[in-house]
Amino acid sequence: MSNRTPRTRTHAAAALVAAPVLALLLSCAAGSANTGEGPPPVSRTLPVVPLKCASCSGDIARTTRAREIIEDAETFRKAFLESVPEGTEVPDVDFSRFVVVAAWMGQQSNCGSALSIPSARETESQVELEVRSSLPGNCPAEDVISYPFCFARVEKVAKPYVFLERSETRVCE
Repeated sequence: MSNRTPRTRTHAAAALVAAPVLALLLSCAAGSANTGEGPPPVSRTLPVVPLKCASCSGDIARTTRAREIIEDAETFRKAFLESVPEGTEVPDVDFSRFVVVAAWMGQQSNCGSALSIPSARETESQVELEVRSSLPGNCPAEDVISYPFCFARVEKVAKPYVFLERSETRVCE
C-alpha cells in the first residue's frame, strides 16, 4: 500500500507537467531581447564614395561652414563648381540611386585643416553621416587662406539625413 494520499499525487503530477513548460518559457525569454513589439531595429552601414575633398583651395565662393544633402544634378553642379578650382570636371552621379553629401569648413587661416566624410549608417529612423574635421594643431602648414570642402556619394534612402560632427586636432613632435 502506498503512503501517498490522492492530494500528494495531484501535486506530484502538476509538478511533472509544470517543469517542462517553465523550462521552455525560460529558454525562450533568455534567447531574445525582442519584446514582441515588432522587428528588431534596422542598422546598416552605407558605402561612402568620396567624389572630391580638398584642404588647400584658392578663392572659393563658399566661405562659411555648411553641410548639405544634394539630391539633383543641377544643384550639385552649382555647389561643386563654386568649391573647386577652375577647370575641374563635375563627377557624374545617378541621383535616382544616390545623394551627394557636401561639407564646407569655412575660411581657415592655413592649409592644415581638412574635412572628410568617412562613414554613413542607416538606423531605424534616419541616416547618420559622419563629418570629420581635422585641425593642424601645432603641425606645420602652409600659411595661406583656405576653404576646405568635401563631396561624397551615399545611397539614397527615404529617411532624414543627420550630420554627426567629429573633430580632431593633430599633434606633431
